[in-house]
Amino acid sequence: MSTLITDTGHFLELAQNYLQQNHFDETIKICVEILKTEPKNQYAFYYMGLANFKSGKLKMAIQQVQTAIDLDAKRPEFLCDLGEIFEALGAKKEAESYYRKALVIDRINAKALIKLGSILVDRDQFKSGIMALEKACELEPKNITSVMLLADAKYKIGQIIDALELYLLATSIGPFEESARNKLAAIHMTLEDWEKARTEFKKTLILAPHHNGPYSNIGFVYMNYGDFVSARRFFKLSITIRSDVGNAFCGLAELSFLENNLSASLEYSKTAIELEPNNYHFQSRRALQLLAKGNITEGWIMRDARLMLDDRIDHRQRPPRWDGSSLEGKSLLITAEEGIGDELFFAGCFNDIIAECDRCFIECDPRLVELYKRSFPTATIGATERTGSRFKPTQSYNWVPKTPPVDFSIEAGSLFQFVRSDWKKFSGKKPYLVPDKKLQASWKEYIKKIGLGLKIGFCWRSKYHDGFRKYHYAELEDWIKVLSTPNCNFIPLQYGEGWEKELYQLPNTIRSKITIIESVDMSNDFESICAVASSLDLIICPSSTVSWIGGGLGVPTWVAHLQPNWTRLGTNEFPSFPAMQSFPKNIFEPWSECFDPIKTKLDNLAK
Repeated sequence: MSTLITDTGHFLELAQNYLQQNHFDETIKICVEILKTEPKNQYAFYYMGLANFKSGKLKMAIQQVQTAIDLDAKRPEFLCDLGEIFEALGAKKEAESYYRKALVIDRINAKALIKLGSILVDRDQFKSGIMALEKACELEPKNITSVMLLADAKYKIGQIIDALELYLLATSIGPFEESARNKLAAIHMTLEDWEKARTEFKKTLILAPHHNGPYSNIGFVYMNYGDFVSARRFFKLSITIRSDVGNAFCGLAELSFLENNLSASLEYSKTAIELEPNNYHFQSRRALQLLAKGNITEGWIMRDARLMLDDRIDHRQRPPRWDGSSLEGKSLLITAEEGIGDELFFAGCFNDIIAECDRCFIECDPRLVELYKRSFPTATIGATERTGSRFKPTQSYNWVPKTPPVDFSIEAGSLFQFVRSDWKKFSGKKPYLVPDKKLQASWKEYIKKIGLGLKIGFCWRSKYHDGFRKYHYAELEDWIKVLSTPNCNFIPLQYGEGWEKELYQLPNTIRSKITIIESVDMSNDFESICAVASSLDLIICPSSTVSWIGGGLGVPTWVAHLQPNWTRLGTNEFPSFPAMQSFPKNIFEPWSECFDPIKTKLDNLAK
């Protein structure tokens, strides 16, 4: 183009049209000609800069859009787009600066709010970032980008229900938007609504059959249903589409683990981590596989990957993390994590660490405080101060003295890498939980009056037993042979809700052998639970909180469980818990694989 431009407005409109149609060379040519006539035309520099930006010529684009701003600094779109170019260059600090400048001129500029909000959320400045994104959604309620970014932010801070509602909104705005469907399905998985997850993942497959992610995600859904054949098929379909992504290999590792094929499980998880070395979920799952195989050194260390997961506990203002160095003359805070059963399991090494340090502070579930004070009398015990949700919990340490400050802290679940790093450190371990002596004496008298024969505590499931958890727990009807054993009296140590009704459905001959202790809250009153449990001859239960109560008290405890069970650490027993005995079965075998040998052993014991 060499003709002299006299109608600048017309040619600027033409340049803009070419830009929108991705004809970048034509856009630049028109802008060059405009500048010959009007060398200070800000829009010519602006459109030329955007054309170069979309062509990947970022540095040239920055110069040209900056020139447009120098010529007219009151245009928020100039500032916002320059911020976007800097962001593409990886210069997020500069990008943020220009987004903020755009908002000074126009506080309701939705694009600037979206861009700024996204940067702030990525930087974990969630409060400010969410405020910006919420404002953008108010301005443009049907802007799927702002809705999705806000949903992602809500998910990251653990506001799962808010995120779910936003993903639902996103799919209504863009019903054919594959990423929205995929994230909606993923959040249904988080909420363990497996049927809705499967439905949404299948919709995602229809929208994007060439993407591997939905295939592996459906594999996880089928695995939860116990349909391992379909799960494996979808994992392998995912790998066929893309073999350089780790998720499907992680799924195959989980399948192999559940099938008690640890060698295959470790091979698959190794591949998953090689493909995605920084995926902490893959590492945390492989850690359990290593422990189940008996590789305790590597397994305990890799298990720390759990501390990097999205739902990890945010320990507010705790002391520096202990690295295993000498604790002589030092103080240590042991922080609580995970469920109450995990707390009881990892408490098995507390006495080892208490002996090493000058002062020890132990955080625990409020229900365990009195038990821990008695069991670890030289340590200072404090109740967990937890806020947030199960998706994003926060723990504070206002109970820990500030003067003198505590030297170090460590999560209870990370102690074993230091105090159980080799098999020699497992020998000679004794019971570590100490029941209240007065309560124990009182319950011994009560239990003695139940009748002649053995007094056996039992529970048959965890508090939550739906979904995949059902495979870990037998139905009460599977217990009938055991509960029919002569010269045995059974006391439920069951926790949760609705279990009494389950007992009443048993035949009268079985119910007559069961004594329910109605005065004890089996979910919360751990003082009474431990006093009752310590007064029994035997406990029979699945791998659950009750098993660690029995093991910690030193009461003979027979555990019916699936194999592999990582807490056995590659052995046929439970190291550190000499009173516990293992009765395993494979996942799809009948529970008689556990209860037949339990019955035989119990018959001999009850004679």
